Amino acid sequence: MSPIGPPQAQDGPSGFDPGLEDPPVKFGVWGDSSVGSGVVGSSGRPGTTDPSGTTPGGAGTLGINQESQGIGVLGRADASTGTAVLGTSGQGTGVSGRSKGANPGVAGISKDGDGVTGSSTAGNGVSGVSTAGNGVSGTSSAGGNGVVAGSQSGKGLKADSVTGSGILGTSFDGIGILGQCGHSDSGGFGFGFSPNNAPGVMGTSFNNAGVHGFSQSGMGMFALGEVGIIASGAPVAGDFRGDVQVTGALTQGGGGTHIDHPLDPENRFLDHTFVQSPERKNVYDGTATLDDQGTATVQLPYWFDALNENVQYQLTAVGGPAPGLHISSPVEENRFSIAGGDPGLKVCWQVTGARRDAWARTHPVVADGKKEPEERGYYLHPEAHGQPAERAIARLRHPETVTRENRVEEAERV
Repeated sequence: MSPIGPPQAQDGPSGFDPGLEDPPVKFGVWGDSSVGSGVVGSSGRPGTTDPSGTTPGGAGTLGINQESQGIGVLGRADASTGTAVLGTSGQGTGVSGRSKGANPGVAGISKDGDGVTGSSTAGNGVSGVSTAGNGVSGTSSAGGNGVVAGSQSGKGLKADSVTGSGILGTSFDGIGILGQCGHSDSGGFGFGFSPNNAPGVMGTSFNNAGVHGFSQSGMGMFALGEVGIIASGAPVAGDFRGDVQVTGALTQGGGGTHIDHPLDPENRFLDHTFVQSPERKNVYDGTATLDDQGTATVQLPYWFDALNENVQYQLTAVGGPAPGLHISSPVEENRFSIAGGDPGLKVCWQVTGARRDAWARTHPVVADGKKEPEERGYYLHPEAHGQPAERAIARLRHPETVTRENRVEEAERV
């Protein structure tokens, strides 16, 4: 490499005078130019890499401050479109910051704009690496974003850490980490997506959680959309370890209970299926003992009449036949009466009712429904009908999941 000569003379000074600043700027080196760079530094000494690590080469410009609150290199741009510090590189790192203590290698502070902005047309906009701490840490305290990253075709933000956090974003009023998708990128993350269908945030892992959310007192993960969460997996799509609350309707192909076997809990399971009905049935049962007149009155919950309609009854005599056993008075004011048996006879009774509360009335069950025109020829469970998985309605409704599943399968085979 041929040596670099001294900088050429420029058209004149910029008009900036550090002594007139409030407070005055004290400096070790000052370069002033109206059209070019105030200070240009270059170094030809290359860095080296060996088993102990990477040793950086010579510094084009090196700033050192020994004071605890001092600044090694300070860049400031007063114009709205100016750049305080600009680092460019043909193939290496444009700007690199290293810190041996607890302070950040690079710190960006801004009153209204971005503290640190990184952009790239093909590579990484910002890359953070840490062997014990945080690769990149972003904090916002005034309703802004902790970290915002964008890229034309590569990764907007990439951070690697050996033992710490690859990315840590905290915010008091805004968003710790915000990911958005709304562009024509059909790649990214090593997965292919159609335009404007790539995920805002995507986490991939072949041995652990792709995305992990934790909250001490709030929600570990919050999803909002036309479909809040889509999960697919084998053997299970979701594993909930705790109570699950659903405020809307829950539809399923089947279901039941799966518990440790009460007689051999160490070695076996016991499974029972749910009872299915084309109506939203409520079931009540119990045992009544007939009085001296061969009758009994059964008291139901005080809200029975408000909740149920289309009431049905079942009576079973215990200990002997009772051909005359019958319902003498149907449910009225949350009670019904039994008659026609011998005094002292025990009677097992069962009453069912169809829900008629406000939610049930506004969400009626359609037992025999037709598929939408575009769904015809597709199945909820294509394998059960001898059809290929490609004929699944789930893939028809969410085609973007097909590409992801295929790419993950390809990666696992490799």
